[in-house]
Amino acid sequence: MPSVRFLPDEITVDAAPGETLLEAARRAGVPLASACGGEAACTTCRVLVIEGEEGLAPPPPDEAAVLAPLAEDANLRLGCRARVQGPVTVRRLVIYADDEAVTAWWKAVPGPMGREHMVGVLFADLRGFTAFSESLLPYDVIHVLNRFYALAESVIGRHRGRIATYMGDGFMALFGPDDGEDEPALRAVRAGLDLIAAVGAWKSYLVVLHGRPLEVSVGVHYGPAVVGALGTGESRIITAVGDVVNTAARIEQANRSFGTDLLVSEAVMRVLGERLVATPQPPTALPGKRGQHILYAVEGVRR
Repeated sequence: MPSVRFLPDEITVDAAPGETLLEAARRAGVPLASACGGEAACTTCRVLVIEGEEGLAPPPPDEAAVLAPLAEDANLRLGCRARVQGPVTVRRLVIYADDEAVTAWWKAVPGPMGREHMVGVLFADLRGFTAFSESLLPYDVIHVLNRFYALAESVIGRHRGRIATYMGDGFMALFGPDDGEDEPALRAVRAGLDLIAAVGAWKSYLVVLHGRPLEVSVGVHYGPAVVGALGTGESRIITAVGDVVNTAARIEQANRSFGTDLLVSEAVMRVLGERLVATPQPPTALPGKRGQHILYAVEGVRR
């Protein structure tokens, strides 16, 4: 059987012909990282071939595509795709401070750290909250925020979404896969409209109690994101990572420029089309994004 020598671990393991480096590493207890679970959707299992390049089968198309942006070095391989056909020495390139913890994690959960889904992402933020809170005592600020979050959780949950992250006086909510391609986007938009209405009904309470109202700004985007767990221990959360998240946050911020309450992206309009009562806004730049973007101010959903 061909042998694989893993560095910097100095562990040598016999590999069955055709076995991947990742499979051999896991059998030997070598903490070769694999955030996507071995689906060639990340580069955390990449290794540098130190000796015996011919001991690995040529890279398949999906491996070559993933590695192409990183380097032209032929000695760089993905552990999940590089199949052993002879003796080889490789060095792990992704090293954790506590590799034992990594090994324990993938033994307990041998799948990927997340899955890519088409998701609806909603960002919401209370307008003018900084000025509003300056006149309040700290405990009053906490009271107002908790009232807002309770209201938001009720609305988001009613549309089968989930608040993934709180950010001061705002939050990010996710609407995951469901029957029908447009369901996550549709539920996110409906939740946004209901949230705006709920905050509107809350205004009178705030005026009586604190002398001034608050309003909410909402942005919705739709696209692919990796949904999975981040963090460890009690801080561990389930959230989404991807460009769709960053774009949704920028869309919400654009409400300030247009004087709107709920803006959605062109991606949302593509899947929902005539179902939305929406008005296109002038082309605008989004911070950190290239080109000009057409956003749509949504007033309602047609039945």
